Amino acid sequence: MEDEAAEVALPLKVLVLGDPAVGKTAYVRRLVRGQGSLGEAGKQGAPADCFKKGYKPSKGVDFALKEFEVDGRTARLQVWDASGEHARRGEVPDVYYQDAFGALLVYDITRPTTFDTVLAWKRDIDERMVGGNWLDANGQPTGPPVILVGAKCDLETASADTAELDRFCADHGFYGWFDVSARTGFNVDTCARCLAEKILDDEYNVDHKVAENARFRPADVFADDAEGGSWCAVA
Repeated sequence: MEDEAAEVALPLKVLVLGDPAVGKTAYVRRLVRGQGSLGEAGKQGAPADCFKKGYKPSKGVDFALKEFEVDGRTARLQVWDASGEHARRGEVPDVYYQDAFGALLVYDITRPTTFDTVLAWKRDIDERMVGGNWLDANGQPTGPPVILVGAKCDLETASADTAELDRFCADHGFYGWFDVSARTGFNVDTCARCLAEKILDDEYNVDHKVAENARFRPADVFADDAEGGSWCAVA
């Protein structure tokens, strides 16, 4: 029985949030269709449909799957990317947050104004991602695991103060931060894997919520928003 259970992929719903045009959809598409990981920057090109010059807003809520092996277990990330009319803070539907285990909060390194809104996004996540029993290392209540993601780090104008980001994350309850590039694949897999590892460290939430996510049916969620469009990719 234990061997059979170990073979079942654990479905973990994770959110990708942030202001419009910060690179969320490019990140998700590179994650599920590319092979990006730490240290691969510049060694490979992104698939043609993962990164495109010029910004064209996505529509609706995009859904994708990505599997990782974590400590002998297969974690199947259900990656939700709110885009288009749903991408603005305060306009993301409640169903998007329902039964989520964690989030990647994305800003554009080349546009400082998109970093200015991350704390407001973090408050939304903490308030609306309900149903968990998240505790810190000392057993005290805390918010859901959120990783801060600086997109477009391959651009020459991009820069980050690592010490300041460390302090910012510690002060505001982020689990950590990564700079990523959908163009080169730099840190794309590593960032998502880090979130999966953090989620699986919390045995309470895995035990109590994974069964509900196993019954997830994307068609039920998107039925009322079919005109808005969505896409599903599997890796």
